[in-house]
Amino acid sequence: MGGEERPSPRELLEKIRVEEEMARKKELGQLKIFLGYAAGTGKTYAMLQAAGELEKQNIDVVAGYVEPHARPETTALLEGLEQLPFLMVDYKGVKIREFDLDAALKRHPKVILVDELAHTNIQGCRHSKRYQDIEELLEHGINVYTTVNIQHLESLNDNVASITSIMVRETIPDRVFDRASQVKLVDIEPEELIERMKEGKIYQGVQAQRALQNFFTRDKLTALREIALRRMADRVNHLAEEEKKIFGAGEYSTGEHVLTCISPAPSNAKVIRTAARLAYAFHAEFTALYVETRYLQNADEKVKKRRDENMRLARSLGAKVATVNGEDVSRQIAEYAKVSNVTKIVMGRTAHRILFGQTRKTLVESLNQYAPNLDVYVIPDLQSGIGQRPYTIIKAGKFLQGMKGTDFWIMLGMMAVSTTGGSLLAHFQMTEANIIMAYLLGVMLTAIFTQGYVCSVLASLLSVILFNYFFTVPVHSLQAYDASYPVTFAMMFTVSLLTSWNMSKIQKQNEENAKRAYRTEILLVNSKKLRRAKSRQQVSDDLAVQIQKLMQFTVIIYMKKDGVIQMPSIYLRGGIENGGEESLRADYTSRAEQAVVKWVFENGHRAGCTTHTLPNAKAIYLPVMEDDKVSAVVGMVLEERREIAVFEYNLISAMLDEAALVLERIQKMEDLTKSISEHTLHH
Repeated sequence: MGGEERPSPRELLEKIRVEEEMARKKELGQLKIFLGYAAGTGKTYAMLQAAGELEKQNIDVVAGYVEPHARPETTALLEGLEQLPFLMVDYKGVKIREFDLDAALKRHPKVILVDELAHTNIQGCRHSKRYQDIEELLEHGINVYTTVNIQHLESLNDNVASITSIMVRETIPDRVFDRASQVKLVDIEPEELIERMKEGKIYQGVQAQRALQNFFTRDKLTALREIALRRMADRVNHLAEEEKKIFGAGEYSTGEHVLTCISPAPSNAKVIRTAARLAYAFHAEFTALYVETRYLQNADEKVKKRRDENMRLARSLGAKVATVNGEDVSRQIAEYAKVSNVTKIVMGRTAHRILFGQTRKTLVESLNQYAPNLDVYVIPDLQSGIGQRPYTIIKAGKFLQGMKGTDFWIMLGMMAVSTTGGSLLAHFQMTEANIIMAYLLGVMLTAIFTQGYVCSVLASLLSVILFNYFFTVPVHSLQAYDASYPVTFAMMFTVSLLTSWNMSKIQKQNEENAKRAYRTEILLVNSKKLRRAKSRQQVSDDLAVQIQKLMQFTVIIYMKKDGVIQMPSIYLRGGIENGGEESLRADYTSRAEQAVVKWVFENGHRAGCTTHTLPNAKAIYLPVMEDDKVSAVVGMVLEERREIAVFEYNLISAMLDEAALVLERIQKMEDLTKSISEHTLHH
C-alpha cells in the first residue's frame, strides 16, 4: 500500500477550508497593498506608477482617492489618470474631502486607487474606516490598489510604540492585510529617507524639524524597516503553508491552539496583540476567553467600556471570543483550555493577590497548578504600578449595587431573632458556643435573603457587638473582663464574615445558573417553534418573541421573497405607552433606516447602531444568511446605544442561524410547489 500516511480528518477539514477560502477570494476583487515603514518612502508614487503601467495595457483604472501631495513628480503621475470627484462632508462647519464610495461602485472600474488604507472617515460617511470602504469595493468585484505604513497594523501596534514612543491610533485589522493578493514593500535606505526629509520632500518647515528630532532618526527608522521586512517574511511563510495545505506537500498541520484572556486591564490590549502574533506565527487557532466574575459585573461603566474595547480588538485580530462565568478565574481558564484542546496560553503579569480565603497565589501561579502541561506565556505589564487594577477593586457606589430597600430591615430582623434566640439559650443555661451558633445562623440567613455583600458584612460585625453587649460580663456593656474574649470576638467575626461571603457566592452562582438555564431554554423553545413554522410570517413572529424574551428590544424584521424585500414586521417592546406607537413605527422604518437595511441585504454584514457601518441608525441590523444569500434582516433598537453583550449576541446569532435553516426549508418547499404547478400546467 506504500508508506504514505493518510491525512487526518482535521487535516482534510483544514484543506477544504483553505480551498473554499481561496475559491471565494477569486470571486472577489483583488487587493494590492503598497507597504512602507514610514512616511515618504514612496508608496503613493509606486502605486501611481503601477496604475500607469495598467493604463498602457488598456486596463480600466481610476483614481478613487489619492492623498494630495506637494511633490511635483507625484502630481504629474496623477494628472494622467481619470479621477473620481471627492465626497465633500460637512464637519463642524468645515468641508472635508473624503473618498466617494457610492461613486466608485457606480463607476465600477477594473482597478481603483484608494490611498491611505488606515484612514478614519469623518462622521457622516457610510463606514467609520477606509479599510471598510475598500472591503466593500472588493465584495463588488473591484480590484483595489492602496497604501499603508507598517505601524498601522493592529498586532504590531505595541512593537512600534516601544520604538517610537508614539501609540498609533489609526490601525487596521491584520485580516485586511493578510487578505491582500499582493503586498509590495516600497523600501528605501533610512539615510536616504532622512535626506529627503531635510530637503523638504516629505514635510516642510517646523514640521520637518520636529520629525527629524523625534521620529525620523536613523535608529528608529532602521527598527521600523526591520519590522516591515520581518512581517513580509512572515507573510511569505504563511502563504507557503497555505499552499502546502492545498497541495499536500510535507507536514503542515500544527494542531496549535492559542488562548488569551480578556480583561479591563489597561495592558490587556498588548497581551491580545502578542497572542495574535503568536497564533499567526504558529498557524494556530486563536481564542480570546472572557471570565465574568461578580467584580466585573459590578464594575463601573468606564471599566466595562474598556473590556468591550478589548473584546472588539480580539475579534479584529481574528480571535474567536468565548465567555464563561465563575469566581475562580484560573480554574475557569484551565477548564476551558482542557475541553478546547488549547496548547498555549498568553497572559499578562498580575501583581495582585486573590483575597477572602482563596489561595494567595497570582493568577499565573494558580493556572500553572490547575493546568501544569500547558505552555503559559507571561507578557510584562509596562504600566505596572501605574493606577489601580480596576477589576480587583469595587467602588463604594458599586459595592451597594443590587441592594434592595428592604435588605437592611431583613438584616436587623435576623439579628433581633438571633439575639432573642441567644437569650432563650442563656435562660436555659446553654454555653456561649451555642449562643455564638445562633448568631452565625442569623448571619447565614441574612446572606441568603439579602442582595450583595453590604448587609452580610454589617450582620457579621453587628453579631459580635450584640453578643458582647448582651451575653458577656459585664452585660449591657461593650467591655469584656475576660482576656480571652477579644480572641473570641475576632474568631466570631472572621467565621461570620467567611460564612456570609460563601453563602453570597453560592447565591450569586445559583443566579447565574438560573440565567444560563433560562437562556438555554429560550434557544430550545426557539428551535422547536421555528421548526414548526410553515410561513415566513410565522418565522418572523416566533423569532421576535424569543429575542424580546432575551433582551426586551423593539424588533424589526424584513423578509425577502422572490428577490423582493417585503414590508417590515415591527414588534414594539413592552412598556411603550399607547399613542406613541405610530410615530415610533415611522421612525423605525424611515428612509435612513431602510437604507441601512438595504445595505445589509446587499452586503451580508451587520450594520447600524454600535457598528462601524452607518452607525447613526437607531437600530443594529443583522443578516439572516442562507449560504451566501441574505434571506432576512433583523433589526434591534438599542435605545441607550450600548453594544449587546457578547453572551447575548452569541445567543441571538444562534437564533438567526436556526431561522436561516427554516427559511431555507420554506424556500425549497415554495420552489417545489411552483415546479409541480408548472409541470401540471404543461401536461
